[in-house]
Amino acid sequence: MAVNKGLGFEAYKEAYDRLGSARAVARELDVNPSTVLRCLRGGADRTPEPARDKLVDLGYEVTGKELTSQDAWDSHADSFERSLTIATKEHWSAIERPAGAYVVAHFTDPHVDDNSTPLRLLEADIRASHELNAIMCHGGDLLNNWPMAGKLAKQWAKQECTLPAAILRAQHYINLMEPDVWVDGNHEEMNGGAYLERLFGEWLDAASPKVIRDYWTARFVVRPEGGREVRFALSHKFQKGRSWFHPHHGVIREAMEGEDADVYMEGHLHISGIIYHTMAERQKNIVGVASAGYKMLDQYAARISRGGVIPKFKGRCHWIVCDDQAGDDEWPGVAFDSVRQAEAYLNGLQNLRAV
Repeated sequence: MAVNKGLGFEAYKEAYDRLGSARAVARELDVNPSTVLRCLRGGADRTPEPARDKLVDLGYEVTGKELTSQDAWDSHADSFERSLTIATKEHWSAIERPAGAYVVAHFTDPHVDDNSTPLRLLEADIRASHELNAIMCHGGDLLNNWPMAGKLAKQWAKQECTLPAAILRAQHYINLMEPDVWVDGNHEEMNGGAYLERLFGEWLDAASPKVIRDYWTARFVVRPEGGREVRFALSHKFQKGRSWFHPHHGVIREAMEGEDADVYMEGHLHISGIIYHTMAERQKNIVGVASAGYKMLDQYAARISRGGVIPKFKGRCHWIVCDDQAGDDEWPGVAFDSVRQAEAYLNGLQNLRAV
């Protein structure tokens, strides 16, 4: 490159005036002909002399400065700071709440186009959550990966729903749920990728304009007025642990390896569980929930639970009730796999605080 050889516009211009062609200049200076042309076209000062002199008188720099190795090195500091600002600016998105206890509802893996999904039950859970004024979280896998991708779903799912109906069901789910937090799952990746991402984005903007949306994992902090802030990490699946025999393998590893959340929510493996874990080294209590989702009768379930014959109603969804008056050394919330139990506990807290 010309800049590496210490050559500037003047050197190329002098050689070009003397030799008459870019190819001849390239041979003499041992550079690529395109480099010569690029420098002659871009490096020439095309500003007329009177105008250039006027700019100089006003204090403008009209001649290009050759980039040095030190300049290239120093410029990275600003680039890194800009990148860091962009990456961390929305790392913890905020949800403001009025004073008082509240509920966070964790829905995941609804697979609304699968034969094994009880849509009436799903709808009832969503409506019950809205009655509690819950923060609505969707943890991924809204659809199967059929009919767009097909192969995996044909092996592990039974589906009579057509593509047009599947897309319409997805839209209805979003309108019904009005999610506050949304992440995609592996089935979105395998089911059209950017197409579904754009489509879901349009529906989410219409149904819930303030939705917090991220790829795979979203982090948000709930800030009740005058009360304790609680940090949540919602993931389709925390990648550091995949054990079917330990539903919270990923949660514990995620918490231990640096994620500073109070409550962790995940799905993907279609297993359910609740864990309360004390991290003694940090003097911190965390709550983790794994929700099984709504795909309750299929060959995939046969690999992990009761032969895939008995519907797995329990643990399909979880409701975390948080006390805004809890101390920092107390549990950030209490998780339930029954919406009515969650409602009873919430009412108890509200009555207690009202006394």
